[in-house]
Amino acid sequence: MYKKVFTIGGGVLVALILTTFSIDATDTLTGKGGTMLASLIGTQTEICPAGMIPVSGALTFTCVDEFEASVQEDCTVVNPSSQYDTEINLSKSDCVPTSEVGNEPWRFVDREQAAILCTRAGKRLPSASEWYQFSLGTTKDSCNIASGDISAAGEYETCISAARVKDTVGNVWEWVSDDVIEGVYQGRELPGTGYVSQVDSSGMATITQEETSTEIKGDYFWTSGTGAFGIIRGGFYGSKDDAGTYTVHAQTPPNFSGAAVGFRCVK
Repeated sequence: MYKKVFTIGGGVLVALILTTFSIDATDTLTGKGGTMLASLIGTQTEICPAGMIPVSGALTFTCVDEFEASVQEDCTVVNPSSQYDTEINLSKSDCVPTSEVGNEPWRFVDREQAAILCTRAGKRLPSASEWYQFSLGTTKDSCNIASGDISAAGEYETCISAARVKDTVGNVWEWVSDDVIEGVYQGRELPGTGYVSQVDSSGMATITQEETSTEIKGDYFWTSGTGAFGIIRGGFYGSKDDAGTYTVHAQTPPNFSGAAVGFRCVK
């Protein structure tokens, strides 16, 4: 910007000339079919794909399925009733899991099948620590832990975590990606089976006891010192008070599938 001074009739006229490089000064924030500010920051886009929600503060993932994974309508078997049904769905390359209110969770799926399905959808299975992050704050009494049968996604409206993720406790157990080998998880030996009274940063028990814990309100932990196992979390529709955010079954064979085990994906 520079200034020229003109004298007219004894008065002084000050002319300010803006060097705008062909950009109208009035278009810096508004007008003309798109603003200069908008062109600098780009078009705003959704953080997460449909069916997923963002989890603030998470370092290893951005989005998580809002509901437990269910079967997408393009799959051959809409409600699998056996592991073979899941194999039939996997044989169709465009069959992917979805996360939608009103759907029943995808069951009869082992851990590797769940991992393949998440990958096919451009997602992955969460780790035990990630599952714990998005499930924290869920109140078990508001969830399907004692009905004796499966429920559709969103049926228990108040079964919701602090991160706004639905149905993490109860309904179906959920696979996570971690392994337990000879009773060792993440380099440390797990405690014996019992009620959870203390956990580590991934929500896995560090201390268990024979009686119900008042600190963590009855959540239960299953483990074995011998063998190679996967991990399922949260409990199911028949767990009753044993279900919860800290409830873990760490002696589940990775190739196990059943009516009470499902999954969800992260991205």
